[in-house]
Amino acid sequence: MENLPFIVSTYARNIIIFGVERFTPRDGFKGIAESYYQDVTVYAARKYYIDDLDAAKEKEWITQKEYDDIISLKTPKDLTHRPAAQ
Repeated sequence: MENLPFIVSTYARNIIIFGVERFTPRDGFKGIAESYYQDVTVYAARKYYIDDLDAAKEKEWITQKEYDDIISLKTPKDLTHRPAAQ
């Protein structure tokens, strides 16, 4: 069965932006369904700035391995750093 896109985006947002979920069981969180791991990492690589990923890693919402997995999926078309305010 294919993963549901709205769940993929929700997992990514909850992990990377809000820190209210984890990829794996730790810190009192149950972790996401294993079948969603790849889709969520791809989504995070495509939709989130490196600044967001750095912040999530710094706050220990994602591990170094999870960070590396996401960064390795970024392509030149993906978001990199948030544009500076003018």
